[in-house]
Amino acid sequence: MTLRAILAALLALILLLPLAGGIAQAQLRGHGGPVRAVAVAPDGETAISGSFDSFAIRWSLKRNAALQVLRFHEGAVNAVAFLKDGRMATAGEDGRIALWRAGDERPQRVFEGHQAPVVALAVSPDGATIASASWDRTVRLWPLYGGAPRVLEGHQQNVNAVAFAPDGRTLVGAGYDATLRQWPLAGGAPVVVTLPTPLNAAAVAPDGEIAAAGADGKVYFFDGGGTPRGEVETGPAPVIALSISGDGKLVAAAGIRGSVAIIERVSRTLARTLVGPGLPVWSLAFFPDNHTLLTGGTDRMVRRWDAAAGEPVGALALGCAGGSARSLCRRSWR
Repeated sequence: MTLRAILAALLALILLLPLAGGIAQAQLRGHGGPVRAVAVAPDGETAISGSFDSFAIRWSLKRNAALQVLRFHEGAVNAVAFLKDGRMATAGEDGRIALWRAGDERPQRVFEGHQAPVVALAVSPDGATIASASWDRTVRLWPLYGGAPRVLEGHQQNVNAVAFAPDGRTLVGAGYDATLRQWPLAGGAPVVVTLPTPLNAAAVAPDGEIAAAGADGKVYFFDGGGTPRGEVETGPAPVIALSISGDGKLVAAAGIRGSVAIIERVSRTLARTLVGPGLPVWSLAFFPDNHTLLTGGTDRMVRRWDAAAGEPVGALALGCAGGSARSLCRRSWR
């Protein structure tokens, strides 16, 4: 099952969630739909989440409370990121990318050009450029401090993932067409690797090794030149999200059935599995400490895990802070 098919099937599931009652209604939460994207700030004190409910929420990880609800996109918020200068980026089903300053009610800047949903974002190592992957089959580069955007073409189907190499000289794209593409940003033809399965996600380790998430339940590894370096089977279900710890030791791979595989990257071993509520886990992000992990999924919850121990740290209670954030957070899912 590919990411596009999964998303289509989830539309019906989303409509059924309010009927669950009981435990679901008793939990504190901010989002009114599945949590599609999460990101943790470099200082580990705040996070941002995006949801099918069309909102993004900025969270205090110390207080476990919402600081700000970002209301702009028409449709699902599929991707979020923190910029080097402290701003946040959100991207959505409407094909737009919005840049936000903390506390502002409206975006500080909006990028438009994609003709289909934007599903992934990446920030360059120098912080000067943001890259976006879209179902219009393109990857785009948006300069943050002046200059014209660039369009990278070649994928024959939806592009589901984008990531920069650590040196910022190469951009990786992965997509439904079962190809992994590495574009040299200084110019030249991309390196194209064809896999036996569509790809739903990709991430790059600090040493430049690439991990790609397959719809066949495997995580594939490649060096910076596109040479295969191994693969790890996480299970029979599609892998739909990936995150690599900052030190490069751990890879978290989320599956459509709600579990998260923790892979020790160097040894290519499946170290442990985080078992959640049994619903798809759509998003992952490591903390700067390299072992704490945030996950977001169909149950509308953002959960915190100790990936090294394989144990939950306790659900991140999606409560709302005082003032306008409280009222906006309540209205976001009612």
